[in-house]
Amino acid sequence: MKYTNLLSPIKIGNLELKNRIVLPPMVIWKSDKSGMVTKSHLDHYKESSGCGLSIVEAVVVSSEGRLSDKQLGIFNDQQIRGLSEIAEVIHQNGGAAGIQLHHAGGKATTRATFGETPLVVSKEAVSQSKICRELSTDDISRILNDFTEGARRAVEAGFDYIEFHGAHGYLGTQFLSPLLNKRNDKYGGTLENRQRFLLESFENISDEVKGKAVVSCRLGVADKKSGGISIGDGIDTACRLEQAGMQILDISCGNGYPDSAKPTGSSFKGLYHLAEQIKKHVSIPVIGVGGLVTPEQAELALENNMSDLTAVGKAFLADPGWAQKVLEGRADEINYCRQCNVCHQFSNPDRCPVWMEFR
Repeated sequence: MKYTNLLSPIKIGNLELKNRIVLPPMVIWKSDKSGMVTKSHLDHYKESSGCGLSIVEAVVVSSEGRLSDKQLGIFNDQQIRGLSEIAEVIHQNGGAAGIQLHHAGGKATTRATFGETPLVVSKEAVSQSKICRELSTDDISRILNDFTEGARRAVEAGFDYIEFHGAHGYLGTQFLSPLLNKRNDKYGGTLENRQRFLLESFENISDEVKGKAVVSCRLGVADKKSGGISIGDGIDTACRLEQAGMQILDISCGNGYPDSAKPTGSSFKGLYHLAEQIKKHVSIPVIGVGGLVTPEQAELALENNMSDLTAVGKAFLADPGWAQKVLEGRADEINYCRQCNVCHQFSNPDRCPVWMEFR
């Protein structure tokens, strides 16, 4: 198979990608309290070569926003040097270097933050037993500035693409979802108010980078539970981000995705169909993601106009040579992800059945 669509180039603003394969920002939990880059990070991105765009795992912009005590950070200037080494590795691989800016919000814990109190959008929407504090407007302004400063550091480190996290139940989702946002100020209530944090993040980051990097959002466009983010909310938010000047969107879910997202008989997961829905309503390129394992699946998603680029996630953890083998016409040599119910790569990679067999 020639993979004509998958291996075709695409231009996003001033950024030219050699193919449509995206390495999404999967965390590998190899940092420490300092949030610094380690050799394990460099090895991971060196092995995962061949992608048009490689997005470095979620890097936290505020120390109280950590999801894990082993998460990479971009909250002080000392972290720039290590991140620049990752960007250089990706560039040496021939791809564009992306990075994801992250804040866990209410998903943070005092263990992950080394004792700092986690901040939530609405205390009313979290368990009474959780140690946390509701965000004040001053807190929101400071975190918006932290995202902006993270973008500055990303540009200084040499990244070509910056996306801020607005999916998977983290801070951006917590503002957008009516299940998690019970505020009665300008950041809560109406959809327009709930979108405000994401739009202000984009505007601030764009003003900071001044075209030196493409700015995107990993946008959660639907929640699983009724009463949360509806696909209509997601479509409206995607369109508003495009109207604000965003040049590409990375589409995923908020807090899970509804069963109705998957049409009857589809061979794709419902998550990928969310990208398909957004693509029907925006004119900018869309990245789709959702359990793709084979290059044939990725090619079919692009051929069917479900997305413009396709993110291949856990398949890269199983075989970091996935993209390179496709590029070299050796797709039959890929060691495919077995799609275990629980991915061992995030806890004990040595137990990954693919690694046990081929490494």
